Amino acid sequence: MLYLLLSIGALTTLYPFALMISTGLKGATDQADTHLIPKYLSDESELLNKYLNDKYVGDKFAVESNSIGGQASAIQVDQYRKFLEQLPSDYWIVGFRNAAGQVTSRIHVLYQNWLTHRFASIEALNRAYVEENVGFQTVSAPAELRDRLDWKPATGKRWDDWILFKTSLPAEFRIPIRNEYLFQRFLASQFKNQLGLVPPSIRGTAKSFAQIHMADGQSATDPESKKLWQSFQLKLPKPFRDRSVEQLWSEFSHSESPMPLLSFGVAQVQGNASEIRREFAGRNFSYVLDYILLNGRAVWNTIIFCFLSILVQLTVNPIAAYALSRYPVKQSGKILIFLLATMAFPAEVAMIPSFLLLKDLGLLNTFAALVLPGAASGYMIFLLKGFFDSLPQELFEAGSIDGARETTMMFRIAFPLSRPVLGYLALLAFMGAYGAFIYAFLITQDHRLWTLMVWVYQLQSSGAPKATVMAALTITAIPTLLVFLCAQRVIMRGIVLPGER
Repeated sequence: MLYLLLSIGALTTLYPFALMISTGLKGATDQADTHLIPKYLSDESELLNKYLNDKYVGDKFAVESNSIGGQASAIQVDQYRKFLEQLPSDYWIVGFRNAAGQVTSRIHVLYQNWLTHRFASIEALNRAYVEENVGFQTVSAPAELRDRLDWKPATGKRWDDWILFKTSLPAEFRIPIRNEYLFQRFLASQFKNQLGLVPPSIRGTAKSFAQIHMADGQSATDPESKKLWQSFQLKLPKPFRDRSVEQLWSEFSHSESPMPLLSFGVAQVQGNASEIRREFAGRNFSYVLDYILLNGRAVWNTIIFCFLSILVQLTVNPIAAYALSRYPVKQSGKILIFLLATMAFPAEVAMIPSFLLLKDLGLLNTFAALVLPGAASGYMIFLLKGFFDSLPQELFEAGSIDGARETTMMFRIAFPLSRPVLGYLALLAFMGAYGAFIYAFLITQDHRLWTLMVWVYQLQSSGAPKATVMAALTITAIPTLLVFLCAQRVIMRGIVLPGER
């Protein structure tokens, strides 16, 4: 029964970690889902819905409007692919862009990789584009609003390269700008998303704006509908006013059937299901790794901080504990009580006084500011003193008879016998330094000294979605997990040995 209760307790601690990993595999559409296994990994329909939402940038209106031609044959789908490949770039926009609140996407990664191969370095790109990017990971794709009447593309090297990249994309990334979709958007804006206000001759049997057919508005004869149609024609950009995508498709396919948009998406998912799943699952983790690489100094800062913390704490605390154990004074008990009293106050209480003291000493924005305030630990000194007290005094007496100095007995007798405890305390020092966030953020306001945890906080503060933040937390949790797994014997010996002695 005891083992069963301990197993249940272990599962309750593992569940949040498993949920964190699972959320990192998700995206904008399913990051609030609490299922441990994302549905798109096993359900084809969920994968299709996620794929379409990703392609149309999370725009549910666009997803519904473009869900036409769902019964097309394989021949028609292949014909539609060829149509997209020869369609002029003015008549289509790029799909799979960053949705609102998202920090990465398929096209985002492809564009950055394309620029990486095109330019020798980020400095060369900045000179060509007259920008100040710190890395290829920060370069964003230009906005393209071809469906707006007053929009004009920005001229220059950056735009020319974007068009070159755009025309190299396969048909999967091309979304035709249909006049029917623009008409539906126009009506939704005109009537403030109130479908009941649309004239019946245009509305027909549609249950939403995305189901309204442009042909109904074009053929309507009542004055209100005619006026609406004329107003829509005036707001159309010139290319779509002269010849619509629907007309181009009709001429290319020699038929009046609608474009097989939905069938084309279904074919893409069915033919590349494993690759699409792999991209969805790894997108957030890939972005976080790029983010860490971009701020690579944080990794070295964290390594140096952890190393110095372990070194200083395993120097100061054992020496202090050894002195209290070997040279007890009347006030030893009071000293220990004073040291233990420091554990009664949260670390946040001492942050402001520590900050002011370090400021007066001129140590802000240095590794000394990170390491020195935590050099002495009341808990470590108390634990080590108890362990040193339990060591056989005969060992020290024999050392004294042989003429050994106190430092020799400390380094050759006391410390070697204390390895399990020192290993356990080193693990505590590592976990404390690695997980330090608030204190590191307060003391080192120079971003060149920020640790990994501070950069993860910056990632969250910059508006990264929950799925990306969970992926970042998963990756940053791996070092502590590996250290814990590799140091299990040290932990057990460090906990059990002092009690046995």
